[in-house]
Amino acid sequence: MAARNYLLTPLATRPSGAGRRHPLRGVAWLGAALATLAAAQPATTPAATPTAPAATPAATRPDPAPPARPEASILAQPPAKDPTAPAAAGSGSAAATTQPGNALRVVLLLPTEQALLRRAAGSVRDGAMAVFGGRKQDVVVIDCAYPVDGVVATYSRCVDDSVDWVIGPLSRADVTALAAAKLPVVRPTLMLSPLGASPPTPLAVLAPDLESEAEAITQQAGEDACRKPLVVEAAGPIANRVAVAMYAAWRERNAIAIQQTRLGSRESWRRAADGWRQEHVDCVLFAGGGAVLTELRPYLRNIAVYATSAAYETSLERTVDWTGVRIADAPWLIDAERAEFAGFAPAPTQTGTPDAAAVSPTLARLYALGVDAARLTLVAGREALPTAFDGAIGRLTLRDSQYRRTPMVGEFRERSLVRIGP
Repeated sequence: MAARNYLLTPLATRPSGAGRRHPLRGVAWLGAALATLAAAQPATTPAATPTAPAATPAATRPDPAPPARPEASILAQPPAKDPTAPAAAGSGSAAATTQPGNALRVVLLLPTEQALLRRAAGSVRDGAMAVFGGRKQDVVVIDCAYPVDGVVATYSRCVDDSVDWVIGPLSRADVTALAAAKLPVVRPTLMLSPLGASPPTPLAVLAPDLESEAEAITQQAGEDACRKPLVVEAAGPIANRVAVAMYAAWRERNAIAIQQTRLGSRESWRRAADGWRQEHVDCVLFAGGGAVLTELRPYLRNIAVYATSAAYETSLERTVDWTGVRIADAPWLIDAERAEFAGFAPAPTQTGTPDAAAVSPTLARLYALGVDAARLTLVAGREALPTAFDGAIGRLTLRDSQYRRTPMVGEFRERSLVRIGP
């Protein structure tokens, strides 16, 4: 399978203040994404996120009335319909959906004005617009970017009774602030980070996580008849979180005990791997990043390797040594040729050459999150969210206003990633 080109608009960045608490700390999946983006982003990047035009001086402003929502810009709007024009044959209720008054109104509440979250938020926004862009006849999309600590005020300004759906916020801190706020108007809102509790009506949560991937890949190892598994944990809080989830998932599903170890210095890896083979370890559940996996892989001959998306943060061109490694990840990356994804793929650049962000699995997952958020709101319309949905980030099941996710399992094969099982 050829690598999918992910064209995501480059967005401006600037260094964060020293000592500031990371807005996604504690959110494993998104936290890992932000850590990768922060390490990879260039020192300067041209800004491409649309912003509201500068205010016209009062002396020259043709209309003295200020706009109702200064932060909001309309990205997609159905064309006005001439009331005197004859109706198309057989139009019926379908024609009614093209009326501006009947169009679904969706607010994108994303932190594209925050330096730390701009690239992540821009990727989510691009994914949502890939879906909404093809529905201009029946969807109005209102872009409401917000700055640090500005999510509640921006929600209050952008959301009124005419809004059908809000997509966002993105960070856990903003989700928590929004859920606790006393808002003048609250409309159905699909938040993109976990709350830690059931959200109040009409809020709901769509938040991918590494724990679901750890559970899925551990289950795959069991189905592959792994008889003596070993959880191998690299350094770092994300690796520790994955390792804990893998250990718990194995204990829940298997009577066989599972061992766990932490990687020492690189000089000790060969001796450690030889010892694992002598102890008849036949599979490694790896909790760590891709750079460590690439260096560790040559020592694991004759030992099957299982990992999560936390390890897949590089282009497929750099995974040649990963052949045979199995991973739990979003279907958007593993089963990219699926028919229902075809209409939402990012368009190629004008030159046909993708930029550096285009091949990033981290940005691709965030793009897929935006795709799913938009598709869910379209399926729901003005009714309730679907209780089950086959999404780009995984199979989704709605319980207590929160989507639980079942990711897909794939295997690396000579610079490609292919789906395993049905």
